[in-house]
Amino acid sequence: MKTEIDTLLGGRVKIVQFETGVKVSSDAVLLASVIDEKLIKKAKNILDVGVGGGGVSLCLLSRFDDVKVLGIDIQDEMIELSHQSKIQNNFGDRWTIQKQNVLNPDRVFKEMEFDVVITNPPYYKGHTSPDKIKATAHSEQGLDLSEWITMCIKRLKSRGIFAIVHKAERLDDILSALKQNSMGKIEVFLFYSKKGDVANRVVVRAVKSQRSPAVIYPPIILHNDDGSYTERANEILLNGKSLFDI
Repeated sequence: MKTEIDTLLGGRVKIVQFETGVKVSSDAVLLASVIDEKLIKKAKNILDVGVGGGGVSLCLLSRFDDVKVLGIDIQDEMIELSHQSKIQNNFGDRWTIQKQNVLNPDRVFKEMEFDVVITNPPYYKGHTSPDKIKATAHSEQGLDLSEWITMCIKRLKSRGIFAIVHKAERLDDILSALKQNSMGKIEVFLFYSKKGDVANRVVVRAVKSQRSPAVIYPPIILHNDDGSYTERANEILLNGKSLFDI
C-alpha cells in the first residue's frame, strides 16, 4: 500500500501513514496530552499498547527528550509504519516497536514492568470496514475492554500510571475495570466537539495501588461554532501542551 508523510503537533512531528485506510486521529494527541512534565520527572519508561501508526508514541517522544517508549501491536503493517515514522523523526533507540498481543503476551513480555502504560484501544462495536487493517485497528471484534485494561495494568509498576482514551459512553466500563484492579487517584477528562453537544471522548488517568478520591475536570470543548479549534484545543493539538498546563 502507498504511504504518505503527514504531521502532528503543528508540524513538529512527521508521521508515515497509508494514503487510504487507517489514519491517526486527534484521539492519539488527546491521550498523549494527559502525560505532563511533572509525571515524566519520575516516569522514564512508557508502554504504548496498540501502538498502531504510532501517534501517541510520537507525541510523547517529541514532547519529552528523556523518555523511552515501547510500542506493541498485533498488525505487521502498523508496526512497519511506526518503524518508518521512527526513522523520519530520528528517535533512535528511544522508541522500540514490536509485535506483541497484550491479551496473550509471551514469557519475556510478562516479566516487564513500566512506569506508564498508555493505550488507545480499538473501540467501534460492529465496525466492518472492508479494509482488514482498518477493521482490526478500529473494531473491538469481540475484545473485552475490561480484560484489555487488566492486562495493561499488569505491566505497571506499583504507583505506575495508566491512561486510556475511549468513547465517552464507555466511561462506566473503564471506571469499573480500574476499581477491580486497585487503581486510584482516577482523573477524568471529558471532550466535547462543540458547546451544547454531549461528550464524545474521554481520557482517564489513574495510579496503581493508590487510594485517593477521583477527580472529574471541567468539560473541554474542541471546536468553535464555525468549526475552528478553540484556544484550548489549539494548545493541545497544535502546540503540544498537556492537559495540566492550560
